[in-house]
Amino acid sequence: MTASNAGGVVSTRRRGRPKTQQKLDHLLTKAAALIARQGFEATAIRHVGRETGASLAGMYYYFKSKEDLLYQIQYRTFASLLETQQEIAAQPGTPLERFRRLLVGHLAFFARHPNEMKVCTYELESLEGDRFHEVEELRRRYFRLMAGVVAELMDGATPDAKASRQSRYATLFIFGMLNWVFMWYDARRDLPVEQLGDEMLDLILNGIRRNRRAR
Repeated sequence: MTASNAGGVVSTRRRGRPKTQQKLDHLLTKAAALIARQGFEATAIRHVGRETGASLAGMYYYFKSKEDLLYQIQYRTFASLLETQQEIAAQPGTPLERFRRLLVGHLAFFARHPNEMKVCTYELESLEGDRFHEVEELRRRYFRLMAGVVAELMDGATPDAKASRQSRYATLFIFGMLNWVFMWYDARRDLPVEQLGDEMLDLILNGIRRNRRAR
């Protein structure tokens, strides 16, 4: 599956795309919103069909099972996020500039796809077998991407160098902040993602105590 950051979670190339692909995107968007609202266990394929006006037979044309539906949401979301962030990380700049772009890129992706990100956070272990491992591998690749930039920033490492224990922990702490933004972020009252990314960057680089002394 090919993902892109243009438009929805999956946007191979919207111009001239078959109607079946457009319908699939629509079903996955609605399914993510439904699962985010009521949980995977409480959501059946017929519920998604009812939400979208699709017949049960039509739903099974796109999804082999409820788990296949969840897998497609998760795989496509992480494939899109990873591709977007890889493009951002590949742009020229200092490690600090690239790190900031990754923070803002993650927050911007979340702002566009809050339901999908919530489903990916809460429902990873609802997948089993090969589906679980395929999604897990995408997540690992994304972690390694972020960890590499953090290691460059902290350790002065080259992009291909193995992260130190300290930079690995720092990356885990960073994802701890990023992955739970959906619990509190509200675009109507909170800062735009660019400013929010700068606030997060300042906290990561300077820490609470240093900010307190400056105030």
